[in-house]
Amino acid sequence: MIRRHAEKEEPANLPPGRGAYGLALLSGVMLGFSFPPFRLGILACFGLVPLLIALTRAGRLRSALSLTYVGMLPFHLITLNWTGGYVHGNDPYMMIAGALTMIVHPLFYCLPLGLYHLVRKKLGENAGLIALPFLWVGYEYSHSLSEWSFPWLTLGNSQSYDLARIQFISFTGIWGLSFWIIVMNVTAYMLYTVLARPPEDFLPRRAMTIVALLTAIYLLPSALGMFIMSNAPHPAGEVPGTGQETRQETGQGIGKTITVGIVQSNVDPWEKWTRQGTDLASLYLGLTRRLMEEHSGHAPQIVLWPETAVTGFPLLPGSRPILDRLHAGLDSMNVSVLTGIDHAEIYPDPKRAPRSARVSPMTGLRYDAFNAAAFIEPGTSSVPWYGKMKMVPIAERIPYADMFAFLDFMRWGVGIGGWQIGPDTTVFTDSRTGVKFAAIICYESTYPGFVASFVRKGASFIALITIDSWWGRMSGAYQHRQIAVFRAVENRRWIARCAVGGISCFIDPYGRSYDDTELFTQRILSRTIGTDDALTFYTQHGDWLGETALLAALMFAAAVAGQSFTDRRRRES
Repeated sequence: MIRRHAEKEEPANLPPGRGAYGLALLSGVMLGFSFPPFRLGILACFGLVPLLIALTRAGRLRSALSLTYVGMLPFHLITLNWTGGYVHGNDPYMMIAGALTMIVHPLFYCLPLGLYHLVRKKLGENAGLIALPFLWVGYEYSHSLSEWSFPWLTLGNSQSYDLARIQFISFTGIWGLSFWIIVMNVTAYMLYTVLARPPEDFLPRRAMTIVALLTAIYLLPSALGMFIMSNAPHPAGEVPGTGQETRQETGQGIGKTITVGIVQSNVDPWEKWTRQGTDLASLYLGLTRRLMEEHSGHAPQIVLWPETAVTGFPLLPGSRPILDRLHAGLDSMNVSVLTGIDHAEIYPDPKRAPRSARVSPMTGLRYDAFNAAAFIEPGTSSVPWYGKMKMVPIAERIPYADMFAFLDFMRWGVGIGGWQIGPDTTVFTDSRTGVKFAAIICYESTYPGFVASFVRKGASFIALITIDSWWGRMSGAYQHRQIAVFRAVENRRWIARCAVGGISCFIDPYGRSYDDTELFTQRILSRTIGTDDALTFYTQHGDWLGETALLAALMFAAAVAGQSFTDRRRRES
């Protein structure tokens, strides 16, 4: 019965019209302005409603897909306009890649919304509305799995400024926020369908019921979050974000504390690759010495230097002067440093090299380069390292480069293109304190399950090193900084965030921020943070909600396929 009613109201196979495209554009604008740096996350809760209304005017799948693209294009233009580096225009490759990202990536959203259109058309509007949260979250989760993945625009990322609302993600992960947002949109759309009825068909009781439901859905996460945060430990005598120093911080009131320093050098990210590794090492050692002197009464035990702070492959035998300088400087200060570096693995036997391996113009040997983090401790010659495993598609690595080695010409030539994927997740251990921690490099922070895997392996706090100076003062650096809030809350871990040119800060296990720096300034920070060994439900079980949503989405797709087969057989008979 439901399906026959849906078919009766299905529009004719005509173009949707300008009004429908205007509604789609409105959705894209609302979604775009819901993301940082705009503090308008509430727009995401209703941003899809205009597009859902527009989709009711789409008869054919082709029309639904065109409306989807028109809606998602302004969403991308607003949120990702920084990707091309247009404010400085230093790199044509970056400008072209950024433009392609904004123009091509909206097509990915044709998958969940196109399938929603088919479910609605084949199984009825009610089935479509029930399916939509699963289709959307299943798509978002699947889009975080491959080397083509780009989870930057996960819809839940729009809520980072509302700390009370996001506390429940320690159970669901970011996928729970996206699911909640889509449920809000679906409920708001249901309210629209009631209010849009002719006066003679208006159902006031149903309207009031949906209003009450919408209000409850909107307020419940905040109420739960306020209760959680009211019982959360707080740095003594300090309000988050004020920058006032205190020495009494703890994580969740469990475990040890450790004092972590941050060096924000404000080195130009393009100029860096033209400088000698020894020169960069001296710069960071000098800033670290100043940090240790200014905090001599409570000196940091670990100091963070940002992503690829020291270049020149310092761990290779041929670059021994760089490593010797680092060891000498850190031994004299008696401090450990986690630093970003470039690292390489050389293949004397070319047959053992992956197809994507580079060829040295000096030796002719093949090698792989890694965007890496190294942990250098005083008095210790061994230097463990971790190679970045999640790459920005095309910019840092051509997806499935070993399969498509002929695309090597697309490698970005600013020192950061063509990285190899690191061999494994690595948790570093500070031998003097016994504290274990993770080193997350830049873009990796957008992968919730990936970050949680480090915590499951014993990381009691998270060090996040990045650059974030490529895009001027556009929204990219602010969005990336806010993404770290979710990783802190999901795992209930402190995050120490060190960026070359900002924004550097400390984020506590409830997403509260401390000591945020300004962009394009040179700063040194120090703070005592808590460590913890307890695991949240999300950390233990990972992306269970994303996996469930993906499975449900596949079941809806199968139901659509089955109904299409049945309809075809019925027509043939």
